[in-house]
Amino acid sequence: MQPIIQRRLECTAVLLACLALYGARDHSWGMFAALFFIPDLSLLCYNLSPRIGGICYNTMHSFLWGTGLGAYAFVSGDILAEQIGLIWAAHAAFDRAIGWGLKYSDSFCNTDMGKKTLPVHSDILA
Repeated sequence: MQPIIQRRLECTAVLLACLALYGARDHSWGMFAALFFIPDLSLLCYNLSPRIGGICYNTMHSFLWGTGLGAYAFVSGDILAEQIGLIWAAHAAFDRAIGWGLKYSDSFCNTDMGKKTLPVHSDILA
């Protein structure tokens, strides 16, 4: 199996696990929907430069934030941290499951999961 396909399958499993745990804990699906795409606000940093955009995007799409909040929630019992951690990890897993990986500094479309093309033209992200 090719590594990119394996990573996409693994991230699909992580996404499904986050969704299952979120549902099992009876968290608000409205909150899930409202916060799921918040990490994508990091795309705004591409207005500054591809390098800064890549740094912001990669920072916001790291599994470290979701798992860190999850670990904190496990120790502290903080339900809000648990919800946000699961949503954040689910978003990072979703992006990789659909084939969008972490970004290189030259272009939004140059990812660790291959070169991508956007469905619309953008001078900022291309």
